[in-house]
Amino acid sequence: MTCNCLTQVTRDVKRIENCGMYVDLIKTSRGVVRMGSMPDISKFLTLHGFREEIVVVPDWEGSMAGDNHTGEEFVLWQAQVKGGIRKHYVGKSVNLSQMYYNLNDTFSYFFDPKRISIMKKRWLDNWFKGHIAAPIYENGPLKIDFGKGNIVLSDHGKVLYDRLEFTPSQNPDSQIEKVLAKVPTDSKPRQALEIKAVGTGNGFVGTVASFIVRFYKQVIWIDPCGFPAHTLARHGVHWDDITHILITHNHEDHIQGFSACLKRAEYTKTPLNLITASSIYGQLKKQFTPFCPGFNALVNFIPLSPGTLLELDSIQINSRWNHHFLPYGTLGLRISANGKTLGFSGDTKLDATINGVLKREELLPQWFAHCDLIFHEVDFDNPASVHTHWKQVELLQQEISGKVLVYHTPFLANAPLPLVQEGKTYCLE
Repeated sequence: MTCNCLTQVTRDVKRIENCGMYVDLIKTSRGVVRMGSMPDISKFLTLHGFREEIVVVPDWEGSMAGDNHTGEEFVLWQAQVKGGIRKHYVGKSVNLSQMYYNLNDTFSYFFDPKRISIMKKRWLDNWFKGHIAAPIYENGPLKIDFGKGNIVLSDHGKVLYDRLEFTPSQNPDSQIEKVLAKVPTDSKPRQALEIKAVGTGNGFVGTVASFIVRFYKQVIWIDPCGFPAHTLARHGVHWDDITHILITHNHEDHIQGFSACLKRAEYTKTPLNLITASSIYGQLKKQFTPFCPGFNALVNFIPLSPGTLLELDSIQINSRWNHHFLPYGTLGLRISANGKTLGFSGDTKLDATINGVLKREELLPQWFAHCDLIFHEVDFDNPASVHTHWKQVELLQQEISGKVLVYHTPFLANAPLPLVQEGKTYCLE
């Protein structure tokens, strides 16, 4: 299965492919037109040196590789954080509305300047300009026709792209099965708490933060990343070994693989055991039911209530509300089994001065006091970041005895704090 490659399809069309998904880029007189999206598309565009002016929003479709709307949130974060241009989003009214509302539910929230309160910003419209095609969008000599169940792009009267003709003949789901066939399943009960780092990066760089926790027969995937079959296989994990997924919050880099997991549940006729808070679940349901109308039947919701212990057979999960900037909440975790405990910060702004204002005891270092190992998110560069500056994590380590490792960051060879190593399995015996 092709991974992260750029191919020349025609003189005017290039294709980015990754793990059974693809996005086509068409050169026109009105700039580059991007056809659809996929998880991590912002990283792939940066890697291959593309800046598109127009984005075509097709019907929301997906497979066990992923879906063609996920990825857009971090296109916008890339523009907001690093600068960019306002893109023209073109599509049918229902598809434009669905994408816009989903983005507005996540991308539009941020901290106030003092990093104390959550605010809703109006910056989505700085980067997203919608154009309804009914069924044709015209921009000078450029015409995009959404009629007859197809998307046809022509420029100066010449057809440059016909979506149906350019669709690969291979079924992405059959490709997923081929990947899975090469990975042995592993049902061996674990007698010690194991944590595998599937990804330690973020929405801008690397594989997004994603972890697998095992004990006895339970296999919990925290924040499933994009392209699940392929990414897990790279670390020797069979997708079907996962017994539960746990979502810490609704930002795209923490739910990249959720649509693929829904499709896997649909394919295997095995409901997805989803652990999260009720408010986070409600937002997931709202967002993904249009994509997957059978959402209710495919998801077995296991509510996680911050401050209340959840017992999952031989695993105990404690949770807290973090200090992050989504109104649906963001979870921090303590996961215990066999007398050992993993602390997992989740996305949070740990800052002694800020918590002096908030006065929330669960955000103090003591919340991790009895943890044997702590994975904590970090920002090595900016003390004013919405994430935790490394100096604050350093203070955390000074106040607790458990070992603190940091993640949610690019690899840094001379990092002042020890990093969680992607691909490594940590065993708490």
